[in-house]
Amino acid sequence: SSGINAEYGHKEQMARKLKRRVRQYSDDEENEDSSPPASKRYKIPKIKHDQETLESETVDATVEDEPAVVPPPIVKPLVSLKDEKVKFWTEKTGSRVQGLVHKNPVSIVNEKYPCAEWSDSKVVEKGANLKFTVSLRVNDEYFYGTATNKKEAKRLAAASCISKRLGLVSDFGKPSQDKDGVPAAVNPPADSTDYSQQQNENVVTPKKPLPKKKAHTPQTPISIGEGQSGGMLLNEIYGPTNCHYEFVESPHPGKGQLTFTAKLTFCGNVFEGTSTNKKKAKQVCAMKALAAQGYDVVLDEGIDPGTPQTPTTEAPTIKPHLQLFADKVASLAQNKFTELSAHVEEHQKKKKVLAAAILYNNVNEDTFRADGDMEVIALTTGTKVLCGEYLSADGKAINDSHAEIQIRRCIIRFLYGQLQAFRDKRCSVLEMKDGKYKLKDEFSLHLYINTAPCGDSRIFSPKQEGDQAQVIDNDNHPNRINRGQLRTKIESGEGTIPILSPNEALLTWDGILAGQRLRTMSCSDKLCRSNVLGLQGTLLSHFMSPVYYSSIIVGRLFSQSHLSRAIYRRLQVEGVESQLPPGYKVNVPLLLPVTVVEPRSVSKASGFCFNWTYGDTVPEATRTVDGKINDNNASQSRICKNSLFKLFLTEYKKLKESDEFDGKTYCEAKNAAKEYTAAKMLIMDQFKKLGYGCWVKKPVEQNMFTVNT
Repeated sequence: SSGINAEYGHKEQMARKLKRRVRQYSDDEENEDSSPPASKRYKIPKIKHDQETLESETVDATVEDEPAVVPPPIVKPLVSLKDEKVKFWTEKTGSRVQGLVHKNPVSIVNEKYPCAEWSDSKVVEKGANLKFTVSLRVNDEYFYGTATNKKEAKRLAAASCISKRLGLVSDFGKPSQDKDGVPAAVNPPADSTDYSQQQNENVVTPKKPLPKKKAHTPQTPISIGEGQSGGMLLNEIYGPTNCHYEFVESPHPGKGQLTFTAKLTFCGNVFEGTSTNKKKAKQVCAMKALAAQGYDVVLDEGIDPGTPQTPTTEAPTIKPHLQLFADKVASLAQNKFTELSAHVEEHQKKKKVLAAAILYNNVNEDTFRADGDMEVIALTTGTKVLCGEYLSADGKAINDSHAEIQIRRCIIRFLYGQLQAFRDKRCSVLEMKDGKYKLKDEFSLHLYINTAPCGDSRIFSPKQEGDQAQVIDNDNHPNRINRGQLRTKIESGEGTIPILSPNEALLTWDGILAGQRLRTMSCSDKLCRSNVLGLQGTLLSHFMSPVYYSSIIVGRLFSQSHLSRAIYRRLQVEGVESQLPPGYKVNVPLLLPVTVVEPRSVSKASGFCFNWTYGDTVPEATRTVDGKINDNNASQSRICKNSLFKLFLTEYKKLKESDEFDGKTYCEAKNAAKEYTAAKMLIMDQFKKLGYGCWVKKPVEQNMFTVNT
């Protein structure tokens, strides 16, 4: 009843306004006719827009008990305009079309036709193509509008009405134009079905032509912005029926913040995106799908690309297929962690740093692609170092439990397994060349870390904007003198500190037992050393050529300039590579970011870490405080020095058929690798010459142990 009263009151109000208008004109001009009848015709202008004048047409209206008058011509339209101007749309041929107004057509209909009747919206199509149809009735004439939402459908119906009855075209909402230059909003539906005859039907399907797609090509950069998202653009180019989304909640959300994973099935491929909400996760999927189709996706400045949490300080130009490859590697690592964490206790699952090594089969290609054959061969977690009082003299404790460092030890275990497979004439990724084993050319190793490694590559990343890959001498940053310096992790602390004097690089066994804080080189510095000496380490270099990372993929705090300086640019000076022994080089891996990064965790770092290598049934959990397995016996880890030394002696006897190192200490076996030791001394001296500092070495006593095989 309240709706009926409101409609009745609105009609009465409009009638009173009409009467007042007639009285106004009667006061201004006297009627010269004699004894006018009680009711008479008068002229109400109906606007037709022309280039110079506005003409009026006569329509009938009856007013009872009012003096009959002839109002003067109205010079401006009844419809109020924002700028009081009338524009004209012109076709390519030059002929004039209907007048253009800048007002919502629904408002124009309500003002001009207060008795207009709107029907309830009807669902035309369901599912991904959900559409609604609204009908408008004006003096027994029907107008229809169909759109993906009810508001737009109502606007289209009103636009059709004012176009036919008033000769007006509204540009409200900026509708797209068709090829004839007329806005698509006012094009009447191809179907003229009387919806009033179908009020009992729930679904009505009018015949309407499909919307025209924009002419995007893979060679044309696509700019996403101005209210448009990657999902909208994907639907616009390929149609929503070709895109199917699924959403799942991430099994290991960050503390206090849920994350969602969206899976997009498109053109037979599945693209994944993870974010703090479903909308951004869907956006990431669409961006990957566009990049996979060869589109050069460009994000306008200031538009959120759907990558939540901590943004990178730089936006390096990455080719789309390499970005997809990096995201695929990150996804494999996270999925593997989820799978392995089911085999460890709940309090050991907590992680801050995750590292994974991925073996990729190049298949005679010179680049890396997301659809290539790849597999995780090692995975580790951890962020702490050994406590000084647990320093081991028999090599049974892990000194550095940072994930980036443990992953190299897992790779060494993997290589020992491949050596055994090659010796047993089983499938192996190794081959013999020039008297030494090497990784086959069709295989490559890739490192994923969910955050920048500690030390030089991370310390400056949050503070500097822009990709300024400058030489340190030309850097104007006030703290430029510390860039490239060797840094150390400290016992019972987080973060790294530089080495200020050569005396700080001296560590003694009795000094540490007496309370001197144990210092360990940062992950950035160790990665830089491995980037020259290889991942195989000293012992494997007896019968293996250096093995290097082909790419390093980093999550949070990625900085192209800082990471490249820390990993290889510090040693890219004239004369260094030429002095290295044959087979050694200053490796230049690809440095790639990921699309979606993990949120920053402010919780305390876990006292546990775990490692897993290809072939292991379950991961091995160790305590970071003493570097041993988390069991009652405090057993040694399978990646500690003692365990790896046993593997070396076993393989050396079988491959070389010699017992040369039986009874020798771990230190003596390492020093026997002449080429590796020479390359190591060269880069240590190079760090000193460039003013980066001295390398901190552990007390020699910890390497003077023997093992029984």
